[in-house]
Amino acid sequence: MRPAQRKVIVVGAGSGIGAATAAHFHDHGDHVLAVDIRDNATPASQFARCDLRDAAAIAGLLAGLDPGWDLLAYVAGLPGTAPANDVLRVNYLGMRLMTEGTLPLLRRGGSVVTVASVAAVGWEQRIEALNGLLEATDAEAVERWQAAQDPSYPVYSTSKQAAILYVKRLTGPAWAKYGVRVNTVSPGPTETPILPDFEQSMGKDMLDTVRTVAGRHATVDDIVPVIAFLASPEAGWVTGQDIQVDAGFITSLTAGAPIEL
Repeated sequence: MRPAQRKVIVVGAGSGIGAATAAHFHDHGDHVLAVDIRDNATPASQFARCDLRDAAAIAGLLAGLDPGWDLLAYVAGLPGTAPANDVLRVNYLGMRLMTEGTLPLLRRGGSVVTVASVAAVGWEQRIEALNGLLEATDAEAVERWQAAQDPSYPVYSTSKQAAILYVKRLTGPAWAKYGVRVNTVSPGPTETPILPDFEQSMGKDMLDTVRTVAGRHATVDDIVPVIAFLASPEAGWVTGQDIQVDAGFITSLTAGAPIEL
């Protein structure tokens, strides 16, 4: 049985997966706050503009919110074609500041779902390097960390690796202190307005390979139900997980030779 009307914050609600997520909850009768850097026509109950590169803007948004929310869906993200420091500010630091600021506003039993990416594959092998990024809690520290990194390593992958690792480390404290579950969803290539940016930054040939293996790219309708499930009571014992929604592409690369049928 679906609970009564819930209060949902969707960050990055202006387009793509974020817009579809906001529309999903709105269509199911929930009160949705749609947050984006630009004005938009996404179906929602209320709207707010916020530049996620700006910690003061995030703090100002949160200061105007009353408690009693049920879900924070952080779907905002910049592709690797954007300036490296902006990618890290939005995909990692902005997510972190928004999450930590929202936790006290969520009711017990609430949920945080962050959209990461299968581009974060291999994060387990980069924990030592990522430790330094997770110690960076302001934009200046993030920029100093990035300046010391190998510039050839994709910053988009770094940002999503940091998001996954951060959420996993937040799991215990968020559960113990606030009774809130935190998870990530990692889509594969998805048909959204920024897909051409990913083709440019990751290589169209690589993305075409994904499409060939899976048969097609994902659509927002493949991703949103997973976000909705993680936000639901049915996922009440699921926390600290990264759910890859990619038609098994990453598994096909990491699990070894497939079983022949």
